[in-house]
Amino acid sequence: MFDFKKIESFGPFCISCLGRAVGRVGFGLDNRERGLEMLNQFELQEDTVLEDLICAESGCRICDGLIGDIENFIEMVLEDFSKFSLSTFKIGTIVDNEILEKEIEFQSVFGEELGESIKSQLNREIGIGVYNKSGIDALLDSPDAVAIVDTRYDTVELEIRSLFIEGNYNKFDRTIPQTRWPCSSCKGVGCRKCNNTGQLYPDSVQSLIAEKFLEISLSDEDLFHGMGREDIDAAMLGAGRPFVLELRRPKRRELDLVNIAEDANSSHKDRIKITNLKIVPRSRVAQLKNTVCEKTYRVDVSVSRELSIESLKKGAQRLSNAVVEQRTPTRVSHRRADLVRPRLINYMTVKSFVKGMVELEIRAQHGTYIRELVSGDGGRTDPSLSLLVDSPCKVEVLDVLNLHLDNSEKKNG
Repeated sequence: MFDFKKIESFGPFCISCLGRAVGRVGFGLDNRERGLEMLNQFELQEDTVLEDLICAESGCRICDGLIGDIENFIEMVLEDFSKFSLSTFKIGTIVDNEILEKEIEFQSVFGEELGESIKSQLNREIGIGVYNKSGIDALLDSPDAVAIVDTRYDTVELEIRSLFIEGNYNKFDRTIPQTRWPCSSCKGVGCRKCNNTGQLYPDSVQSLIAEKFLEISLSDEDLFHGMGREDIDAAMLGAGRPFVLELRRPKRRELDLVNIAEDANSSHKDRIKITNLKIVPRSRVAQLKNTVCEKTYRVDVSVSRELSIESLKKGAQRLSNAVVEQRTPTRVSHRRADLVRPRLINYMTVKSFVKGMVELEIRAQHGTYIRELVSGDGGRTDPSLSLLVDSPCKVEVLDVLNLHLDNSEKKNG
């Protein structure tokens, strides 16, 4: 039996809040139908006037009129959704703590284990209304959009799932970095030094790839996730370097990746090339970042004109199948920890030799500093080609020929 005096003390309340107090009882009923069933049962009890406590949703002391505002919340969500191309969505709500506390007190009269929370009802009924009017499917796991309805202020905050496009890029332009490089003077704001672009370099692999994607998807911004990177003045040849481009808050999600790639490659011919584009889940970014592999390089090295090809071949041979110790190079020591890293050199071969210039092909473990492997960096890499031929050697041109992903290994942790 229920304590009718306690129930009466919470009135007036709407029929939906009454039904929600036993929202976990029965199947195939909504809370309004449960509320009516409750009234029918109460009528069988003598001396009860519970029906007199039922009011319109706008005057309810339990939900403070929120149930009556569901249609308004649906329209608010639909208005915000209309700005985006969406296939799936999820609804979340924020409800004032006083309402939640009042509901707990009310439902405790009936038995706390029987009730459903108002947030659950709001989420469900707003979601059903949005689906019925838009045809967009509700999805709990990784929807295109999550609409958070703040019932305290009648606002909606949209969380739009980013788009992730994986592909491979080749870089032919030796004057552009992989990612955007903010100006060190203005920190990206724009100044005379950077011609008010905010960037130290006007273009990057990232900006050239993202340009058409941003235009077509109407995204707010992009992030670039590469599987490692090459130096600014190095080319990335062969099958290219894997990357994932993240598009944030895209208004259009249906993209013709083939046409975008063709347009980017045509517009930036001789600078970059992108291939093998596909949509991937967010988890692919972490997988890409944790993938390491051996790499093959082609380098042009300036050497003393007194060096012979025999001496160079012997030096290269001694570095093949050798482990070198590389202390963090001088050129990056200001931004990287000062560590000594052992690195395996699979092979180094002499491809061609003209007095004063030698062409090498090198295959080495991930993370090997190729320039320092050649120059020695004042003894910070040991052994080095310079040390073994007993003469200064300097990399003038460096190309990444191949990333051996077929033999890739995963970092622990």
